[in-house]
Amino acid sequence: MTTVEREEKAGDEKGREQKGREQRGREQKGVAKDIAVTIVDTDVHPLPVSAEVLKSYAPAEWKDKLWPTGNAVSPVPHFYDTPDSYKTMSLRVDASPPGGGVAGSDPDFAAKQLLVDAGVSIALLEPMCDAQLPQAEHVLKATHNDWLADVWLGENNWHGRWRGAVSVTAQDPHAAAREIERWAGHPYMAEVLMTPQTRGIPFGSPHFDPLYEAAARNNLPIAVHVGGTNGHPSTGGGMPSYYMEEHHAVAETMQSVLSSLVFEGVFERFPGLRVVIMEGGLGWIPSFSARMDKHWSRLRSEVPHLKRSPSEYIREHVWFTTQPMEEPGRASQLIDLFDRIGWDRLLFSTDYPHWDFDDPRHAFKAPLSEAQRAKLLYGNAHAFYGIG
Repeated sequence: MTTVEREEKAGDEKGREQKGREQRGREQKGVAKDIAVTIVDTDVHPLPVSAEVLKSYAPAEWKDKLWPTGNAVSPVPHFYDTPDSYKTMSLRVDASPPGGGVAGSDPDFAAKQLLVDAGVSIALLEPMCDAQLPQAEHVLKATHNDWLADVWLGENNWHGRWRGAVSVTAQDPHAAAREIERWAGHPYMAEVLMTPQTRGIPFGSPHFDPLYEAAARNNLPIAVHVGGTNGHPSTGGGMPSYYMEEHHAVAETMQSVLSSLVFEGVFERFPGLRVVIMEGGLGWIPSFSARMDKHWSRLRSEVPHLKRSPSEYIREHVWFTTQPMEEPGRASQLIDLFDRIGWDRLLFSTDYPHWDFDDPRHAFKAPLSEAQRAKLLYGNAHAFYGIG
């Protein structure tokens, strides 16, 4: 198939998707227009139905660079049409749409599983993508933003219950700032999404200030989601041999992100900046904060720009998503953990459509009060994002 034929096929697929959304919108518009918000899911991962559809949103001069034909080399991993994507991307087999495509690629089927079956009221979409070269990654993320806004957040998003994240690259902070400005006024873009892949530069370095300044000025929180290693070791101990190792080591990555943001003084430079640590686990947060405080009390002369203890910055500027959530042997220990983190710092998430999906009906295996459950499932997200 020639490049022209592939692009025509992608255009046909895009057209069919558009007509289908319009028809479903006419049939179902208003069905859930004014629902009562009882659950906000802050971490859902959509995927394009195919690489060809995503390619149709890319700038013309980048189409064959990001998705080359022949023997050309691409800086972008291609996984949308890969048969073993359930292994490589940890997707639920039962989340694959009946009409074909990978899990998370059909907004209506995702709505059925997540918004109808699981009872989620509003869900935040976090599309994950990365590339090895800074410019390529910026273009790839900008392309994802255009696709997300059209396919999931556009005018045919009849239920109005999806919210999006502006994907930006940390490899080019100035390009990231421009991308934030491009989407800042969109009614359904709720935050900025980035990964910890910073090419060895500390996450809190002034190098990233253009990105942080743009987010803070536009009152968009920054969601730091695990991933984006781009061929670099995903842990401080080197590249894991097994998925299980990497899955557990993400907490280590987020500890580095958090300590860098605090000790490098990001929250002093940008007092209005808010950060969400996504998919980094929860059990380590109290002890890590206490360790930071202890060291700051003895070594504070090294960081005179910090006016308060590290735990105070964390309590004021940082939130955490609940998935993956540790499940202690005794239910009371989970409540104690939430007490120590702060009930108002936790944002419920399912990680749909991944295998370790946390169903909101069964996620908290502890005797929570109605007030506690309400804060976790929607109250905190309402206060944080202003939605619901």
